[in-house]
Amino acid sequence: MSFLDSVADIINKFVPSRKAATVDELNDLLVQYDKALELGEDTKASLLRKRMRKLREKLGYTEGDI
Repeated sequence: MSFLDSVADIINKFVPSRKAATVDELNDLLVQYDKALELGEDTKASLLRKRMRKLREKLGYTEGDI
């Protein structure tokens, strides 16, 4: 294992992965979506639903997985 591999391993342990960050973003959008539905903000809810769908596609989730 080279020095660069060791450094990369250390960085990967302490910096969240892109997938984890995307999942966190998806969870945040879900909370915003629920609030929008409760408040009757249909347009905002629709836009959030579209963004969530794109993130799910990016993560490789299907409707059956959810």
